[in-house]
Amino acid sequence: MTVPSGPPEVRSPSGKPVPKINTLGPILLVVLPLFVPEVLIEFTAFHVDAALVIAGILPAIVGWTYGPRYALMSIPVAGLLNALAVLAFGHPLATTVLMVGIAVLVGLSALRGLHAVAAFAAIQPAITVVSGFHTVSLGATTPGTGGQALICAGVAVIGGLWAVLVGSVLLRDESSGPPSPVPGRIVVFYTGALVLLLGTAAYVTSTWFLNTTAGWLLLTILLVTRPTYDESRQITRDRALGTVAGGVAAAVVALIVSDSTVLVAIGTLAMVAAAVLQLQHARYVYFAGFVTAAIVLLDAQRSNVFEIDLQRVVYSVLGVALVAAVVAAAELLLGRSTAPQTSGQLPVGAGADP
Repeated sequence: MTVPSGPPEVRSPSGKPVPKINTLGPILLVVLPLFVPEVLIEFTAFHVDAALVIAGILPAIVGWTYGPRYALMSIPVAGLLNALAVLAFGHPLATTVLMVGIAVLVGLSALRGLHAVAAFAAIQPAITVVSGFHTVSLGATTPGTGGQALICAGVAVIGGLWAVLVGSVLLRDESSGPPSPVPGRIVVFYTGALVLLLGTAAYVTSTWFLNTTAGWLLLTILLVTRPTYDESRQITRDRALGTVAGGVAAAVVALIVSDSTVLVAIGTLAMVAAAVLQLQHARYVYFAGFVTAAIVLLDAQRSNVFEIDLQRVVYSVLGVALVAAVVAAAELLLGRSTAPQTSGQLPVGAGADP
């Protein structure tokens, strides 16, 4: 996965390669319909939560690459985690417990090779527990925290169901079969690293950095911590480079374009480009760059682009540094006990931010 041309072909236990679409036309035919619910919700009372559609789409699409049942399984998980994140927000102990639970969920999912699906279901909740959530008002009525949690869960579920519908129509024969499981001894290390990193970071950020973009620290830990040393090392490099490049690109665009509506449109195009790279299994550095730029620009209507851009880059780089430090320390103290896997790994390009 370190060759310049991109990661090698990844195969399922049955020997069938993980789906990879190379032609731009078919890719856009799959990607563009995925954004339809988000666009439609923008014209409803739930418009502030429109981006949560992606929180359901991402794990479902990743699950679909293995099989429809994995996509369906991801939907209630994404809905539940997004609801719990809203309820935990503002409560450091509850936030820490939730993120430790997510660490265990993602880590143990590796026993069946489904850690990527679980991680994507947890990305938006990792942001919400620190950065907060948008409040939906229904006319003169504003639901309480419980109601907001149900709304967030519902929007994520809609995204997941839509992804399954799109997959059943346009990706009917593109599933590779069950992923290869990760060996138990590697899962123990992987789960322990996630618990240590996410538990500590969750408590610190929810206690002293509430209502900031520090949720990107948790998000980065989720995305770059992988079962093996070599995977984690490669992803940390790509994540750091991609985040900085995407952040700089977003800043340059914001300097040239002052209209927030145009900035959001450019951000949407960047997200489409990221989805195209995902389906092409491009290197993660390119994917991370487009996703970072997309998310910064998509928030242009509700935030200061430069300030938010800088914060996210800083927290992402900090997350990369923490994971790199843990990997280096573990390798020094434990030796190379987590040998690289030869099959069943989700390609490096299969990663995204909400």
